[in-house]
Amino acid sequence: MTLSKGNIIKLISADQAKVVLSDWLNSREAAPGDIALVEEVSIAEDGRFVRLLCENPPGFLEWRTCFYEAGLTYELLLDRTDIAS
Repeated sequence: MTLSKGNIIKLISADQAKVVLSDWLNSREAAPGDIALVEEVSIAEDGRFVRLLCENPPGFLEWRTCFYEAGLTYELLLDRTDIAS
């Protein structure tokens, strides 16, 4: 399954070698069990990448990182299409 902007996921694993860009304000790296919002999805020549945001509690940045989607293992918690219905 491919991710879409607005999806909420629970990370099972995140391959740090597949990081495209990491926000300099991050207080830590992404970790298994983190809940993240898909802020953006982009397509490059070498694959799709997604920008994920983890705020716990809301308004307090834990991390924001762009990953190649192939480097993520996750559980989809909320699909953006679920919100509309």
